[in-house]
Amino acid sequence: MNSQVQAAPVRAVPIDLIRPGSQQARRYFDPAALTELAESIKTSGVVQPVVLRTRVWGFELLAGERRWRAAQQAGLHEIPAIVRDDLSDTEAFVIGLIENLQRESLTPIETAAGLKRLGELFELTHEEIGERVGKSREYVSNYLRLLNLAEPVQALVNAAHLHLGHAKSLAGLPPGEQLRWADVAVRQRLSVRQLERKLAALRARKLVFKPGKPGDWKVLERELSDHLACPVTVQADTSGKGEVRVRFHSLDELDGVLARIGYLVR
Repeated sequence: MNSQVQAAPVRAVPIDLIRPGSQQARRYFDPAALTELAESIKTSGVVQPVVLRTRVWGFELLAGERRWRAAQQAGLHEIPAIVRDDLSDTEAFVIGLIENLQRESLTPIETAAGLKRLGELFELTHEEIGERVGKSREYVSNYLRLLNLAEPVQALVNAAHLHLGHAKSLAGLPPGEQLRWADVAVRQRLSVRQLERKLAALRARKLVFKPGKPGDWKVLERELSDHLACPVTVQADTSGKGEVRVRFHSLDELDGVLARIGYLVR
């Protein structure tokens, strides 16, 4: 896909005729980084062209919004561009998403939302999404898990108050617990490992079960099934020895189970 973009002719397009696309994955632009890029553009110009589509009102920006914004800030009247009128809405979205992922210019939550949108457009599994964007299944699963975070926690991740590792640990908790532990992690400046250890100790304290009658096992099965979002069976003899079985139907479901028990796919 990138080779197709590079093969198209480059032309100068008036900046004031360009508007960002409605499906742009990127929403946040660091003001300091934007100013730094604008200063570079004043000196060296725009090195890589943006990608556009023609519209009745002008041009829709498909990829390169940061360059376009910085060029405006630098006072440019035109910007080098590749015009791709051969793209469908879906293809245009994919081009923009892949460029942002390759440049690592999206926030973690923007990346997660973009990957989710890609999966919805094409009805893809996590592995198939990874193949489309050149990433592993684990990469996709870990990012999509961030969408389980409460919005205030997502905001902390986007503002870089919490790292991706913190976010993955918090994603398996109920919303109220996410907020509480996110606050603890920020206030105490916990490393990812420190947060993981604290959450593991918390889970160990909670895993206390004392059955009184056979029906208690069924209650436990139902509660575990609800918690893990997969069928769970528990078998035990009178001495207390037994096994717990978790049934899953895909690797994506397995990723969800592992997240809920606190195991992080690396």
